[in-house]
Amino acid sequence: MSSRIFKDRGLVLRTRVIGEADRLVTLLTFENGKIEAVARGARKMKSRLAAGVDLFTSAEYTFHRGKTWPLITSQNQLESFLWFRDDPDLYPYGLYLNELTDRLIFGEEPCPKLYQLLLIGWRLLGENGDRSLILRAFELKIVYNLGYSPGLDCCQECGSENLRGFSPKEGSLMCDRCRCNDLIPLESGTIALARRLLQGPLQQVGKIRASIRQKEELTRMNSTFISYHLELGELKSKRLLKE
Repeated sequence: MSSRIFKDRGLVLRTRVIGEADRLVTLLTFENGKIEAVARGARKMKSRLAAGVDLFTSAEYTFHRGKTWPLITSQNQLESFLWFRDDPDLYPYGLYLNELTDRLIFGEEPCPKLYQLLLIGWRLLGENGDRSLILRAFELKIVYNLGYSPGLDCCQECGSENLRGFSPKEGSLMCDRCRCNDLIPLESGTIALARRLLQGPLQQVGKIRASIRQKEELTRMNSTFISYHLELGELKSKRLLKE
């Protein structure tokens, strides 16, 4: 990013109003990681930038490096995921993917795998699949790509495959003999489900079936693991999902 003018594909994670007509846009870009950029005049009805800085938009952007933030000088919209705005029940799911990504990614470092992961997640949520499983798979994959993957192979302490549950503190599955006080009991089907979601492509989530109990156990496992190790704080989207 040495040049003052650069181009990149980006996904709009967050946007907020600044000044009378501008927007400050948080983007996950393909080559430059997460960046914040100003879209001047984007709130005006006839702005050339307006369509490219809405939440849940994929576009190609041209930036000019400014003193504080880069300026978005042009945009070419690639995809607009209108279903998040048209369906109030679906909106919190998309918002959760955005918030989680925004909180976990820091700095302008290339992260093309996470860019693709979020883009696929947006697409899948619009296909009427199992929304809960999409979120759980996304959680497992994003922490894996960031180097915080939970241990799902065997007991962390002794290597046993006779597993009883998951310890958020240890970040791994554990057997009955080595179990900790914080152990979250998991049935064998939940453990198999977690492994499949982590190892398989996100696009295949639609082919996976899970019981209500398995999804509840996996939700608790992921939530406690992420909270313990990554300290995200409160997410607005989680409150909306509970409601």
